[in-house]
Amino acid sequence: MTDGSPSEPLPARAGLSGGWLTALFVVVVAVGVVIATMKGGASAAEIGRPAPALAVTLFDGQVFDLVDHVNAGRGPVLLNLWASWCAPCVREFPVLSAYAVAHPEVTVVGVAVQDVEADSRGFAERLDPAFSVGWDRDGSVREAYPSFGLPATFLISADGTITDVILAELTAERLAELDFEGTS
Repeated sequence: MTDGSPSEPLPARAGLSGGWLTALFVVVVAVGVVIATMKGGASAAEIGRPAPALAVTLFDGQVFDLVDHVNAGRGPVLLNLWASWCAPCVREFPVLSAYAVAHPEVTVVGVAVQDVEADSRGFAERLDPAFSVGWDRDGSVREAYPSFGLPATFLISADGTITDVILAELTAERLAELDFEGTS
């Protein structure tokens, strides 16, 4: 019978002490931040900064060029990144379509990322959005506009500044609250 105390002494702690583990963690995180900064640098999308250049061939054959759009004074842009395999993207497309129809002053552009072109085209044909859609052929859109998941939406003001990044499924309620001037 035991009295609840260990019958054998506990072994000495193996490996690194807590202080060393913390230091190692900080170094690993710092190296990751440096690498991410070097890779993305000033060209990666960030709230309050100019939106990275973007030119994508749309499924209708036209090209959407963000720099040309901004320089021509065509108004704000809602850039939505999606994929055919993304369930929230399926739910979001009809909501985005309704928003595009109700807000012609905003250019809504959907770009399929991390997807197969044929699957993206089939998705777009099936859902028939009321906004322009294309496919990130070379991964440049995903690199310039990184996110930790899909859908991801970037609000770009008429002057080309990113005013918000939404890393979640958009709802009609959330769309009604959008502010392309960055004051929300």
